[in-house]
Amino acid sequence: MRSLFRAFREEVSGSLRDPGALLVLVGAISLYAFFYPTPYRREVLKEIPVAVVDLDRTPLSRQLVRLADAHELVRVAARAGSLAEAEALVRDGTAGGVLGIPEGFEREVKRGAPATVGVLADATYFLVYRQVLTGLAESVGTLSAGIEIRRLTAQGMPEEKARAFRDPVPLVSRPLFNPAEGYATYVVPPVLILILQQTLLIGIGLRGPADLGRLGSGPLLARAAASVTGRTLAFVALYLVHALFYFGVVARLFGFPVRGSAAAAAGLVLPFLLATSFLGLALSVLFRRREAAIQTLLFTSLPAIFLAGFSWPPSALPGWLRVASQAIPSTSAIPALLRVNQAGASLAHVRHELALLWGLAAVFFVLAVLAQAGRERAARRQ
Repeated sequence: MRSLFRAFREEVSGSLRDPGALLVLVGAISLYAFFYPTPYRREVLKEIPVAVVDLDRTPLSRQLVRLADAHELVRVAARAGSLAEAEALVRDGTAGGVLGIPEGFEREVKRGAPATVGVLADATYFLVYRQVLTGLAESVGTLSAGIEIRRLTAQGMPEEKARAFRDPVPLVSRPLFNPAEGYATYVVPPVLILILQQTLLIGIGLRGPADLGRLGSGPLLARAAASVTGRTLAFVALYLVHALFYFGVVARLFGFPVRGSAAAAAGLVLPFLLATSFLGLALSVLFRRREAAIQTLLFTSLPAIFLAGFSWPPSALPGWLRVASQAIPSTSAIPALLRVNQAGASLAHVRHELALLWGLAAVFFVLAVLAQAGRERAARRQ
């Protein structure tokens, strides 16, 4: 126990005297807390500029243009004389989509014949594509509903009945756990969890393996276990504060939903931080230079975020990659913490991920002890 507490004290004092590690373990956490969510504070992409090609130039076509311009998702920013001119505006980034109204549009509507309206959206940017398509499609749908209701009332049907006839089964949409359907609520909470993992791994890599000889005498594996446990207690204590800051302060500051209990979140955060810390200590023996830890572990951030299952469904991943991704703590921690924090799930609902995190913590603890002991043996031979 004395060796364990000595390792804890030395790690705390060593980290405080190490500007590089302190910058990653403390500074980066604070910087990312405000830097990353700020660009997404508006949550929903609105007022996307679109170009209009009105070849009909009739009162009905102008009404459709006004409806589109009034929609919250799009804004009529340009009027083009031809489809080619409008497509050029999309290519140079001036517009995100095109509303094309063909000649004879009003005439076809008055005849009772189907009328066609063209909607083009830039699919190279999915957020723009979705909003433009939704905004213009809803504008066209509103115009179409108004025309049909007027026809029915002209035939003697009461307006209330005409509206019910036009929409016999109304759709009531209630987005769960992300009421604003915002991008920030979708992307920032899981990325904050990944930031906890990656900064902890990099910080441990910068600190490097411990000098087990400073822990006194005794069996090598016992000293390695004491070192790993003591240093992990130091890192986990610090990152429990970071996790409380992220999930308790930052989430509320930026208006992200927080519905879960603090006890359930803590029950997931603890094995997540233990597994990450043990993994970092196991990997730290591989880096002979401090800079190599940053270069190597920073490179793993993108694969980790894509394998976490929120940007791309895990079921759509190749089977071998899905299995391999389970060795990364964030793969289990991100979906579990999202369900607990945002959906209000209990630990019973995430018991599979919880068991996996504790299993990873146990495996990585053994690997960290063996790695630290192996590094000490190698140092003695030299």
